[in-house]
Amino acid sequence: MSFFSSCQIGRVLDCVKFARLKQLTITMKQAGTALNIVLLIAVAVLFYLHFSTNTAEVLPAETTQKEPVVMMEDSLTKFMSLDSNIAAKPIKIAYVNNDSLNKKLTMLRDVENRIAKKEKELQGNIEAKKRTYERNYKSKISEFESKKNQYTIKAPTLTDKQLEVEQGKLMEMQQEIMQMEQTLQQKMYQFSQEQEQDYLMMKSEEMENYYLKVQSFCQSFAKTLGFDFILIYQSGGSILYSNPNYDISNYVVDAINKEYAQNKSTSAK
Repeated sequence: MSFFSSCQIGRVLDCVKFARLKQLTITMKQAGTALNIVLLIAVAVLFYLHFSTNTAEVLPAETTQKEPVVMMEDSLTKFMSLDSNIAAKPIKIAYVNNDSLNKKLTMLRDVENRIAKKEKELQGNIEAKKRTYERNYKSKISEFESKKNQYTIKAPTLTDKQLEVEQGKLMEMQQEIMQMEQTLQQKMYQFSQEQEQDYLMMKSEEMENYYLKVQSFCQSFAKTLGFDFILIYQSGGSILYSNPNYDISNYVVDAINKEYAQNKSTSAK
């Protein structure tokens, strides 16, 4: 009786232990399932936050990169009044050879003659002034030499006081000569500068009037024949090559010479 009771008690205890173990296993599986669900939700949240943050960071960067381009495009046009006149158009160009103008224009010959005459006049004025100054200077030198010779002749008969007075006069005259030489040099330099300045102004005015007349005629020439540009070609200038077919030098020279001759004859009357 006691033996069966002990066995029964052992079996009951084993059953209890097995039941508890099974319940613990079920509980752990349920806990593991719940944990997996929580982890899955956490991963989904992190995934969402990650990509939503990157998008928020990228969009401003794209906007920042595009804004300067938009502003640059606007700045090129917003202050301009564009219309159909602003467009590439065919143009008619001709040129005049500067060597042809220099060699063949009668008007330029007269200009150069007036300039040469003015230069000759300037040189004559300078030479005349120089001769006047030299004459005055030599006269002063001659006076000094005469006084010096007189002193040399009279010196033996003069007293010490008289010798001192005469020597003082000669030294004073010598200083005057030195001062006169410096003064005349300065005056001569100043006069030469004034004459040269006068010459340069006259030459500048003559050449300016010449170029204005040539320019005025070329403007009329261009309007009459429909040219948009008439250029001046010269060796060593900014135009490295010019097609001879666009050279109108002979026409321009011939027309200017005829017009100038007519105006010159009219003004002479």
